[in-house]
Amino acid sequence: MVPIIADDAILYPAATLRVRFRKTGALQYISHLDLVRTFEKVLVRAGLPLWYSEGFNPHPRFSFSTPMSIGLESLYELMDVKIEKKVNCEAVKEALNRNLTAECVVEEVYYPDTKFTDISLASYEIVLQTAGADEALAEKCGAALRGSPVTVLKRTKSGEKETDISPMIIKSEASFAEGKILLAVTLTVDNEKFLNPEYIVTYLKETLGVLSGSPLEEAYSILRTGLYGKSGELFR
Repeated sequence: MVPIIADDAILYPAATLRVRFRKTGALQYISHLDLVRTFEKVLVRAGLPLWYSEGFNPHPRFSFSTPMSIGLESLYELMDVKIEKKVNCEAVKEALNRNLTAECVVEEVYYPDTKFTDISLASYEIVLQTAGADEALAEKCGAALRGSPVTVLKRTKSGEKETDISPMIIKSEASFAEGKILLAVTLTVDNEKFLNPEYIVTYLKETLGVLSGSPLEEAYSILRTGLYGKSGELFR
């Protein structure tokens, strides 16, 4: 087993280690605060040389990019961890996965040269299981999302207000397969224009009547598939 601390370990004042992981299955139902608490324990158990805050209640310093709402799955989650010694990234990945479940798997660990503030876009796959789903309804969904305005009651810092979210929908494609409508969308997620993918579903409900039947027979799912920089490149 490769040790976590590198042979040429250097004492850092505080270096950043980035962890890319996926969160699927039942873990879509835990809150962001619960995720933070879970990883705080996992990071300690994995034996990382964590950098701790000062004061009466020191704690490891780590942060997540673009946290997601409860009920959404993700194949592309990022976490930055402050460490005080050089580590073997592959050994860190193995140590973290030993302390995680099959629904939360670390895919990659590396030293980044970017900041979370560089993240601009996110891609999602939305699956609609709704009455009347067919190719014609899929085409209507795609056309509705490509139109303008796309108005929803959106929560803002000053309260809820009618907002045209069409400038925040960078890409949208719709198709029909196996009795379901499949949406592939790319949305803005920067600090100025953050669009929760739930608003896409809300808009289609209000304008096209999808998912308006029995909740026992209809359902939808949202999966984040990637995060991107301002130029559309996959963010690392």
